Amino acid sequence: MRLRPGVIFALALCFGVAGSAAWADNVPVQNASFETTNALNLSCGVPANCLFNTGPIPDWTTAGPGQAGSWQPSTTYLNLPLPNGNIVAYSNGGTISQILGATVQPDATYTLSVNVGDRLDGFAANYSIALDDGSTTLCSTPAASNGAITPGTFADVTLTCSTGATVAPGDLAIVLTSGGPQIDFDDVTLNVVQTPEPASCLLLCIGLGSIVVFFRHRRTGISS
Repeated sequence: MRLRPGVIFALALCFGVAGSAAWADNVPVQNASFETTNALNLSCGVPANCLFNTGPIPDWTTAGPGQAGSWQPSTTYLNLPLPNGNIVAYSNGGTISQILGATVQPDATYTLSVNVGDRLDGFAANYSIALDDGSTTLCSTPAASNGAITPGTFADVTLTCSTGATVAPGDLAIVLTSGGPQIDFDDVTLNVVQTPEPASCLLLCIGLGSIVVFFRHRRTGISS
């Protein structure tokens, strides 16, 4: 049976409702790979192409007792290439955070991805990554040691959390935490998927039901 114009219209309407019921997007993270730096004015020693500074890190806020900043490592300390670019952020205890300028969305699933490194020369400490809703932690990974990562490499650590129908009003923020020397971070990304709302699902069901009723009506009319 060929689809009549009315059926085609109803299908288009239902697909439109289904498409509007869910969406995915990247949440912009400023200086996500830490490539924008203040002057790297300190040398690691030999080799000379290993440079760092003691912060601040542009677009990020550092806090806590330990030193933090930007670092251009050499193969003495990390295998190259790095996950993204030539620079990483490092923290010797404390947090590196960014308020994203976006409010937390209800009925949404957030996926935060951060590359965490382990130096070749034996530094190991606990770290965690978190998403905050204003002053409240939305979700966080358990504390883990970067010593479990293959020395000289980075592991892509992922945090996923979902919000309910009601969320506290607050700005979305990324928080990278180091429990001591030295945790290295690179290539931060954040994605959000809006989950279908009950009202949208109801409209979709009504649309699909209308198609079924239409077909049944047409078949009855033909058979009579």
